[in-house]
Amino acid sequence: MDYLIARFVHILLIAAWFGMTISGKQRAQWFARENLAKAAPPEIYLRKASVAGSLIGLGVIASGFWLIHLLGGFDAVPWSISLGFAASLAIVLTGALMIGRNWKKLATRRAAGAPQAELEAIAKQVGLWERAVQLLWLVALVSMVFRFEL
Repeated sequence: MDYLIARFVHILLIAAWFGMTISGKQRAQWFARENLAKAAPPEIYLRKASVAGSLIGLGVIASGFWLIHLLGGFDAVPWSISLGFAASLAIVLTGALMIGRNWKKLATRRAAGAPQAELEAIAKQVGLWERAVQLLWLVALVSMVFRFEL
C-alpha cells in the first residue's frame, strides 16, 4: 500500500512540475512584449513560480527517494531509475540556475526600461532553457517508465 501511495504522490507531483515548463516560454514572451504600465510585474510571477517550482521539485525528488527506498535502495533498482533520478536533479539545477537567472534578468531589464528587442532576446533564452528541461523530462520519464535492463 505504501508503494501505491508513494507512486501516486510521485506521479501527481511530476505532472504539476512538468506542467510548469509548458507555459514558461509563452509567459516570458508575454512579459517581454507587454506594456510595463498595464501588465502585472514579472517579479510577482517569478516569486510564485520559483517557490512553487522549488517545493514541487523537492517533492518529486523526495517521493522518488521514498519509492527507491521502498524498492530496496539504489542497489535494488535498475540503472535506468538512477538515470531518471540524475535527470531530475539536472532539471532542478537547470531551473534554479538558468531559467531562474534569466527570469530575474528579464524582470530587472524590463523594470529598467530596456528596449523591446533585448527583452525578447532574454525571453527567447528562457524558452530555450525550458525546452532543454523538457528534453531532460523526456529522458527521466522514458528511463523510469520503461526501466531498461542491460
